[in-house]
Amino acid sequence: MPSLPFFSAIKPTEKFIVCLWMIFCFLVLSYKLGEVPPYHADENFYIESSLRMVESGDYVTPVYHEKKRFAKPILYYWMVVSSYKIFGISLSSARLPSVLFGTMSVGLVFLLACRLFDRRVGLFSAFILPSIYLHFQISRWSTTDMALSFFVLLALYFFVVLFQTNFKKNIYAYLFYLSLGLGFMVKGPPAILIPGLTVFGFLLATKRGNWLADLRVGQGLIILLIIIMPWFATMLGMHGEEFKNHIVGNEIKNRLVHDTPFSFYYAGVLFRYQLPWSLFFLFAALKHFGVLGFSSEKGIGFGERLKKLGKNISWHIKLLFKEENQPFLFCYTWILVCLILFTLLRVEHSRYMLPSCAAVAILTARLFAGIEKNPEESGEFGFKVSTVITFLILLISSLLTGIGVFIFDSIPAMLFILPVLLFSVALFLAFSIRSDLPMVFPIALALTLTMSSFSGDVLPYVSRYPMKKFAGHINQENFKGPIAVYKLGSHRARLGILTGRMVVKLHSPDEVEEFLRTNKKIYLVIKESDWKKDLSKTDMEIIKKDQIGRKPRIESNEITGLFDTEKLGKILRSTETLYFMSNK
Repeated sequence: MPSLPFFSAIKPTEKFIVCLWMIFCFLVLSYKLGEVPPYHADENFYIESSLRMVESGDYVTPVYHEKKRFAKPILYYWMVVSSYKIFGISLSSARLPSVLFGTMSVGLVFLLACRLFDRRVGLFSAFILPSIYLHFQISRWSTTDMALSFFVLLALYFFVVLFQTNFKKNIYAYLFYLSLGLGFMVKGPPAILIPGLTVFGFLLATKRGNWLADLRVGQGLIILLIIIMPWFATMLGMHGEEFKNHIVGNEIKNRLVHDTPFSFYYAGVLFRYQLPWSLFFLFAALKHFGVLGFSSEKGIGFGERLKKLGKNISWHIKLLFKEENQPFLFCYTWILVCLILFTLLRVEHSRYMLPSCAAVAILTARLFAGIEKNPEESGEFGFKVSTVITFLILLISSLLTGIGVFIFDSIPAMLFILPVLLFSVALFLAFSIRSDLPMVFPIALALTLTMSSFSGDVLPYVSRYPMKKFAGHINQENFKGPIAVYKLGSHRARLGILTGRMVVKLHSPDEVEEFLRTNKKIYLVIKESDWKKDLSKTDMEIIKKDQIGRKPRIESNEITGLFDTEKLGKILRSTETLYFMSNK
């Protein structure tokens, strides 16, 4: 892997641009942070458990729904608790650690890309990463995933520095293991498996024979034990067999032994959750592996063509192992490890591919930087197709946003900017197809602003979230009693996230009656229609009312009527009443 005279090679202007971009990213990621839907159900675990820590003073054992939760190590809970202590208890405070790690990842991917390639690739990587949907969205959720992704990225950065110094500076090896340990204390084994397998695969591919000695594995294990063992030993001492059985059973055995069928789910995630950048990444990958630009002799059969294509691909793969191409090999190994690891585990969560986003950003940035040096490459068919599809995505998005603004009444002023912004960037792309204008920054700017406004302005406006109103009442009272929702699906998680309290879901009138058999004050959220149908004789008081969006049922013979914008708007705005009730 080529080495650079690193920080001195980065111009002050580029450092300044990246710092400004990081400030912008922090502002965009934290924009209306407490308003961001959809509320991910997993946020419940960290918001409620961290609040329990603050209230109980027990900062060692996470408790969720009145039960000890051993599913994840302690470090992320402490981060949320620290945010609560500094900024007060709120949903924004709970999500702030992810925002910080999402922002720091932008600067870190810049440094890593500069190490692997050059400062132009670093700059483009910093623009691309936060405009990837997967990175942007998870930076605004209170889950462990963004912190994990950051520590994986940090560990791989220190490995690259160590590799480029020919393994002579011990400090980078120790920082590599420190990053692994901190990542493990956020989310467990993936923090070691992803960078560990990436490094192992890369060193194996580059035929580094003495990698055990080079990586100081023995000293590294000591560092990992120092970081990891104190909390695990404490939990084992406090909870004994209960803790051990959970770790061995739920966290190891149940994840490895399963009957989930094999699928290419994560290959789809890699592509669709990183659009439109994944179009350019796909073009770059197909080009690197010799699929594009391949031409064979005329007049030969299909089978012979396939053989020649296979030989061409094999030759291009061999080129990756040359020293000058080792940065490409490193990034592809990184992505491949994520794909294979989570495909084998068969647990299908799109956010698990988050650690690969930085590698995709770097390789995509390298494509754009290469085209800047050789503008004639922008005329290649694959690159033009990627640009045209990106243009169509932005154009269609601008048209749909414009139609939405037209249909809904009393739209916030910010929403009028979105169709104009998207349409302007689409026009810029249309013009840049025939020119040498750089595309990365305008696309990145448009995507980050659009995603921020969409999640902070559009979704809260077009999708009613009455749980905010009810949660406000609960939080103002500092209510700690039983809370339930009746037949409201994901609203249980939303109310739990907004209050940090345990919220149970009831499915039948008998469960409601059982829930009400208490001397405590309780709260119940229920649809007006369900209340009148199932529980109207129950002695409860309506504290507040709000509206929830009604799921429209459209018959096949009514589809043509949807072209009537007035009728369409009425359907989209149709609501039903929710009751927020108490027994006292």
